[in-house]
Amino acid sequence: MTIRKTLTLDKVLDAASELIDEKGLSYLTMPHLATALHVRSQSLYYYVSNRRELLSLVAAKRLRSLREKLMHSILGLSGKDALLKFADVTRDFLLQDKAMSSIVYSLNEMKPEIAINDEIQKIIEMGRQLDGHKHNVSVHVLLGAVLGYVFFDRSDMFTDESKEEANQNYHDMILRLVDPQAAEVV
Repeated sequence: MTIRKTLTLDKVLDAASELIDEKGLSYLTMPHLATALHVRSQSLYYYVSNRRELLSLVAAKRLRSLREKLMHSILGLSGKDALLKFADVTRDFLLQDKAMSSIVYSLNEMKPEIAINDEIQKIIEMGRQLDGHKHNVSVHVLLGAVLGYVFFDRSDMFTDESKEEANQNYHDMILRLVDPQAAEVV
């Protein structure tokens, strides 16, 4: 008797995530994923229509994890403390999850993909609720600053900074965005 494997969307997404982590984003192709799952490539198309949708679903799953970390991290915080924690957790998540930041940087290729866009919108809404319009910081600007920081941090362009200096410079940047008047006093 042959043991039959049951493929599920979660198994497909988990295997895709593992491939990305082990081999890199460019290695994730439908044939490579099929090989990793010990199935034929055609079997994958029952769960996802193409690589773009696959990446969107993988990213959405990872972004749900980020959103959970954000919720737990900012619980009980408000104002600048909450916004700084929001920025820190997002930065640290993207620095640790290299594939996720690569996927986020290729969002223009995924515009019609609903899964990733829905998760990004939920994170943006969380950021908007944190500010409460007290500092009038644009979440767009805040997330853009975080993504820009991650991009340059990954590039190793600023090797003359210690980890502590880089962290302080990052916090200074976020504080300037959140409360420009307070940053001028410092």
